[in-house]
Amino acid sequence: MSRRRAIGTPGLRRSLRRAPCPWLGAAGIALALTLLASATSLPAQTETRPGIRLEQNFPNPFTPGVSPTIFTYHLDADSRVTLSVFNLIGQEVVRLVDRMEERGTHRVAWDGSDGSGNFVPAGFYFYKLDTGEIEALGRLRVLSATQG
Repeated sequence: MSRRRAIGTPGLRRSLRRAPCPWLGAAGIALALTLLASATSLPAQTETRPGIRLEQNFPNPFTPGVSPTIFTYHLDADSRVTLSVFNLIGQEVVRLVDRMEERGTHRVAWDGSDGSGNFVPAGFYFYKLDTGEIEALGRLRVLSATQG
């Protein structure tokens, strides 16, 4: 049995494993504030592990409705891949990729909309690339969507 390897901050990994629940209350708020603090203080970087490389999305920050942000990742082998965006309390906002991918470089555009097609609120979000054996995490900032 293989062990999963994860990249990113330990606090972020813990928060994404927790299922959101209605009784989260003050603990959930504290967790969100902790993640917000780490999101604003860490420099942007590329996450690299044997098997995958997840680059910082570009542009970051970005404004939904103006132009999309692009996620770029590299696979060393054919893999089943999921790429999802999460809010600060670990709820999946949208799943951008959920399929088998060939080795090589892949790019995915996100317009800032959730699974229902509505623009997400301004704030900090995290994205996770998962190949089943390895996962990589990144963070992004969404600015207020334009009113049209």
